[in-house]
Amino acid sequence: MNLLDKRPIKHPRTASRVIEGEAVIVVPEEDIVKVLNDVGSRIWELADGTRTVNEIGVLIHEEYEVSLEQAEQDTREFVEELIESGMMTFEEAQG
Repeated sequence: MNLLDKRPIKHPRTASRVIEGEAVIVVPEEDIVKVLNDVGSRIWELADGTRTVNEIGVLIHEEYEVSLEQAEQDTREFVEELIESGMMTFEEAQG
């Protein structure tokens, strides 16, 4: 399955809160704290397992002044970064 077709979710080992539009993510067992900017925070909010990476990219394109191509690329790269850092994972395929 292509990454764009997967449904990202927050990793269960993370804790997060959005404060004044910026998400603060904590991975307690690894002493990691990450503060996301406005767009990163929006992607974090949208990563609830109901939308694919591609669908999130389309929403970012619609909500921010960025081309669809750029929004999709940035969303994909950001999700990959959060997956690699253990802050995000993918919803298991249903079926």
